[in-house]
Amino acid sequence: MQSSKNEARLAVDLYNRSGNERQLEAFIVHMGMAWLKILQAHAEKNGGDPYFRNIRGHRIRHEDGGWKFKPLHTLMNEYFLDTDPRKANIDFFIGLRNIIEHRYEKNTAALVAGRTQAYLLNYEKSLMEWFGQEEAMGSELRFPLFISSITEDAAEAVKAVRAQVPKGILEWVQDYDAGLEPVISNDQQFDFRIYLIPYTGPRTEADAVMTFVKPEELTDDQRAVMDQVQTIIREKKVPVADLGSLRAGQVVEEVARDLTNPFTMHHHTQAWKYFKVRPPTNADNKHNTKSDFCRYNAAFEQYVYTKAWVSYLVRKLSDQSIYDAVLAFRDS
Repeated sequence: MQSSKNEARLAVDLYNRSGNERQLEAFIVHMGMAWLKILQAHAEKNGGDPYFRNIRGHRIRHEDGGWKFKPLHTLMNEYFLDTDPRKANIDFFIGLRNIIEHRYEKNTAALVAGRTQAYLLNYEKSLMEWFGQEEAMGSELRFPLFISSITEDAAEAVKAVRAQVPKGILEWVQDYDAGLEPVISNDQQFDFRIYLIPYTGPRTEADAVMTFVKPEELTDDQRAVMDQVQTIIREKKVPVADLGSLRAGQVVEEVARDLTNPFTMHHHTQAWKYFKVRPPTNADNKHNTKSDFCRYNAAFEQYVYTKAWVSYLVRKLSDQSIYDAVLAFRDS
């Protein structure tokens, strides 16, 4: 367990070094080791088994003579439910590590910054859950000083960075997200997102420069203020045309133009059900969508779709096997 914590400290240290090359890869590698070691410690503490064994129950040795341990992916599946966002977050970084292109690593780091933060916060949460509050690392780690994500041009800067990420990585992230249930992809334990609101009032009993408040701990008055802030931000970024979103009919027209196979409104309905980009028409929570592809416009009481959804459909449905699977899909 202590070795795991050392890996986590090193991961954060390498990631936060300004101008350090390959900082994302270093962070992913060492946080992966931290997760592996903490899961091994958790297994041994609770009567689990971190080793691979033969049919007789004996431990298996590598060719070099050492014992063969279960990899992170195996232990993750043993100790986290499929519905746990922590599992999805770990799995995301296992996959991302294998496709990182070093030349574009800095841009990729900006693309997955929220998930990187969640990777660390989930580790801290699990550390305290499994080994007690006294093992927490919060007092040892610092919120890094940064500029780009606080400036007024941050949104445009993120768009510019995203445009420089290789198509293969963008498509891999897009495909990974599309495979998640919205309740997981929207969870802070999968992708950590915050609003930074400068505090200009007098000092209170909380004299910390930065205070983290969980959404569920807000009072009704505080939640009303947050809703107002989010509305202001949304109104500033989203024009009347709803960020150029498309109605279902427009999606059908654009996809049909680029596909060899037919694509009708029926096909589109099959597609959003198959890829689970929005809830059923009669759902209570109409906003539970995969926001990269679809959003619910409450003012007009309809779902609108993004250009990314069009591109995704064209790319995926160009594969005949996926096209056939979408067409044959039936709700369970």
